[in-house]
Amino acid sequence: MIGDAPDRRVEILSDRDELHATWTRFGRGRAGADPHLHREHTDLFYVLAGELTLMLGPDGDEVVAQAGTLARLPPLVVHGFRNAAAAELRYLNLHAPGQGFADYMRGLRDGRAVPFDQEPPPADGFRPASEAAIGGAVPGRGRSMLHADVDDIAVAEVAGDPGDPAQPLHAHDRHVESLYVLDGELALMVVGGELVAAAGTWIRVPPGAPHAVAFRAAGRHLVLHTPNCGFGALMRELGDDDPEWAAARAGFDQRPVP
Repeated sequence: MIGDAPDRRVEILSDRDELHATWTRFGRGRAGADPHLHREHTDLFYVLAGELTLMLGPDGDEVVAQAGTLARLPPLVVHGFRNAAAAELRYLNLHAPGQGFADYMRGLRDGRAVPFDQEPPPADGFRPASEAAIGGAVPGRGRSMLHADVDDIAVAEVAGDPGDPAQPLHAHDRHVESLYVLDGELALMVVGGELVAAAGTWIRVPPGAPHAVAFRAAGRHLVLHTPNCGFGALMRELGDDDPEWAAARAGFDQRPVP
């Protein structure tokens, strides 16, 4: 827990090097971060409820990200954010790779200066605001949408119903898979049992850990792969019989577990 007040609550969900993630609630009109940039990592926001107002570029041009939208801010893109709406805002903030974000937030809470890959907008040397991606999800495999597909992170949204085929048990050797349950529930099969996660649950699967997702009830979740390791390419190839899909599957960091 970083802070819990009527107009702001912040929780750290993940602080593994590949991905630092927080859950945040802002009251109406609540200010967020002044314009800044990151040099070495990607900053992403997934809006859970309400509207997130982003200030982009050195002039602070405002763009609104609606609920269900992912905003991706590449390195060297100047950005800030706030809740400019009259309703509460809830969002996930993702830093890939983490670059010390979780410890930076703990430092702000505790009154300590902690190094982090963040600085005020420089006079020059930044990327144009047009390189930020707000929304623009594309259909993926099955009932899924691909929200982000860059080297450091891939983010997809997946929906399912009882009776949908479960994944085969598998493992990733070179990257972390994380899941956040948006609605309903998700069943995660692991060696020796099954974990049932309700809406609002964050799950982190480390490299090498056998797992598989199943739907015992209707549900919807985010799945994040850090680094990407070919997951985005796999999601973009829709047909199981397409040679392109076979190549994408062969290039993805995933192996079956007997």
